[in-house]
Amino acid sequence: MNTLKRIYVMVYLTGAIILVIKAGQGLDSGHHWIGWLGVLLTVAPIVVILSIAMLTRRMARTSANLPLFIAAGLAGVLLAAWEAHFAGGERDLVYWALAGFASFLIYVFWYSRFNRKPSPAIAAGNALPDFEVLDSAGDVVSSRALTETPAVLIFIRGNWCPLCMGQVNEMAAGISPFVERGIRVAFIAPQSVGKTRALARGRPDGLEFYSDTGNAAGRLLGIDNPAGLPLGMELLGYRSETVLPTVIALAAGGGILWTHETDNYRVRPTPAELLTVFDGVV
Repeated sequence: MNTLKRIYVMVYLTGAIILVIKAGQGLDSGHHWIGWLGVLLTVAPIVVILSIAMLTRRMARTSANLPLFIAAGLAGVLLAAWEAHFAGGERDLVYWALAGFASFLIYVFWYSRFNRKPSPAIAAGNALPDFEVLDSAGDVVSSRALTETPAVLIFIRGNWCPLCMGQVNEMAAGISPFVERGIRVAFIAPQSVGKTRALARGRPDGLEFYSDTGNAAGRLLGIDNPAGLPLGMELLGYRSETVLPTVIALAAGGGILWTHETDNYRVRPTPAELLTVFDGVV
């Protein structure tokens, strides 16, 4: 299933961009512009929001089902159908709009979801299993060292993931309350030390970054995601195996207080939500 997903997302995004361009050309021509506007509404919203996420790296989450985008896509299909049936437009307008809308629904309700089950290894009340990661200097750091104080361990997919980078930037902007309460915040990604070093550069004190280069920790914790990397990203030096975005809140000593095992890569907890986990603890 993951193999299909890693292919689908690249094909879908490429096709969506092409359809945005085609619809733009149709609008510019002035012929059957209502129908072409409909086609545009089925693909432009997701292209715009993902472009913003990739360019700004400030978007940490979206709603799970993107209801406004679904409404826009449905309106787009209706506009294309109206143009084709009542204004002499080509039937192809309906086909393009249906293709754009159906592909978007597949992205929202199939691609975005992991269908994951909670990992018993990180259930609240358990002790965090022992593992090792590498810091930005390439030195080995144990999970026991990471949990000498209360801590939040945030497992992200890597520098290639725009929402992961949005999550990092959001935590960087909101790290002060964690520092004041003595809560360690560490991001762990299954990528090379060099990529993690680049990610850590210029970050505020209190934010730590580690590499799980072989994804051994991810597999041990039951949060590994084989073939989770979009097709072609290997060319940028990433492994096809990645992790399911996961947050683990821990008491000093490694007792698991709470976990967030999202079933949708676009849904992640806020810093404020994480802080409330430690109320009454620190």
